[in-house]
Amino acid sequence: MDGMKKIWTGIKDGWKNLGKSKQIGLVFVLIFVVSIVTSLTYYTQKVEYATLFSDLEEADAGTIVNDIKTKGIKYKLEDDGTTILIDQAQVDTYRIELAVNDMLPKSTTGFEIFDETSMMATDEDRKIMYQRAVTGELERSISALDSIEQAKVMLSLPEDSVFTSEENQSQASASIVLTPISGSQIPMSAVQGIASLVSGAVDNLPKENIKIVDTAGNLLSTALEDEGNLNATDLVSKYQAITKSYEQELEQKLLQTLGPIYGMDKMTVAVNAKMNFDSNESEIINYGDSSVRSEAVSAGGGTIDVEEGEGFENSINQIQSGEEGGNSTYNRTTNYELNSETTNTIKAPGEVEKLSASVIFDGNLNPADQESLEAIVATTIGSVEERDTISIQGIDFATTTDATDTTAPEQLKSSIRDTLVRYWPYLVGGLAILVILIVLLRLLRKRNDDDDELDFFDEEEPEPIIEPVRPVRPTDEERKAKEQADLKRQLNKNMSEKESTVRDYAKESPEGAADLIKIWMKDE
Repeated sequence: MDGMKKIWTGIKDGWKNLGKSKQIGLVFVLIFVVSIVTSLTYYTQKVEYATLFSDLEEADAGTIVNDIKTKGIKYKLEDDGTTILIDQAQVDTYRIELAVNDMLPKSTTGFEIFDETSMMATDEDRKIMYQRAVTGELERSISALDSIEQAKVMLSLPEDSVFTSEENQSQASASIVLTPISGSQIPMSAVQGIASLVSGAVDNLPKENIKIVDTAGNLLSTALEDEGNLNATDLVSKYQAITKSYEQELEQKLLQTLGPIYGMDKMTVAVNAKMNFDSNESEIINYGDSSVRSEAVSAGGGTIDVEEGEGFENSINQIQSGEEGGNSTYNRTTNYELNSETTNTIKAPGEVEKLSASVIFDGNLNPADQESLEAIVATTIGSVEERDTISIQGIDFATTTDATDTTAPEQLKSSIRDTLVRYWPYLVGGLAILVILIVLLRLLRKRNDDDDELDFFDEEEPEPIIEPVRPVRPTDEERKAKEQADLKRQLNKNMSEKESTVRDYAKESPEGAADLIKIWMKDE
């Protein structure tokens, strides 16, 4: 604190000791430097805003604004937050960055397109607007599903004609491109639901006319088509998609069950399913006990004794003649009926033949924990012990510290470079002010040194050098003149000492010196 006070006192004294012309020049220099620094700061930091996006949805606007804040870009919001403006020099670059990072606005136009309908719009314009509105509403509805991030819908609507009946009118068709959420697959149930949604929203659009693909080019709508109309390749793709969807469903169940217990980042889960898509049909007939359905008996001739057997043997009649030489006939016909039961069995395709589940845990597992984890996995996926296989392993996961260490210096250099680029006008201004202060202090110090030299010369006046002469006896006048010169020299010396003392006192205590001078002036 004392040091700062001394510096400030020195600056004030130095300013007072400067001449008026030097003071004016120094003021002009300071004004010039401040003006230059202010102008540089203003023109370098001045931002000319340009529109980045307009008519944004709230979700898209929030996502983009958060990214802008992260990158430290200056921005402005207009139209209740639906329009974003940034530095004009960064508009194109930032749009490219958004496109590379897949962060461009995904907003679509729905039926609000009719809010600003022109009175001059024709019927054809209204048809196009209606198709755009239906397309936009479908894209919004599909994008709201859990497993889908973005949807693109393209509709082909036939024109109605009064010359064709409803049965002969052309059917509409739709093509849909789905973008799944990163790391997930679109289940078949979601595909069927999307097809039903689109079919119900568009007139005369059967499900068979809806084609759905994902961003990888996989055809997802094969499950909507009749298998009789599919070729072998399409059937294989369909069955593979069903198998993959079933595997992912089991994996999701395992993660939901084990994640809260062990941690989502502490394990990896994989399920492999082997399914049989053969369609089998079998018929089984079971025969029961027999029963008599009908019986007929006829006889003729003489006396006949008939002995009947039992069961199936009663169809064999034993005929005995009563009299020799007589003729007789006897016929008996019995029809039996067998009870039968017919069972037709159709085995649905998609039977699970085998499941293989693998769970890798980050760390070591003791036998007890491994056994309990295996039991949880078996129960979750519905495993059959004789059929399925479950593998549980405890292995330490690899770390990414090396990658972090290598990228840290690069990030530090980048941050320092960005800081210098952003704040260089302030740094230049600060350096200029510092240089001015140093120059001012040097001038003040030089001024003080000059004053000290002047005081030294005033205090110690050099005596004149007199060449040695032969001593002569001074006269009375010379002796008086010498005494007067010595007295004058002594008086000047005493006055110089007093003046030096007064100056020192005035420097140390300006206020006291001022009071002393006032007292002297009053005494005089």
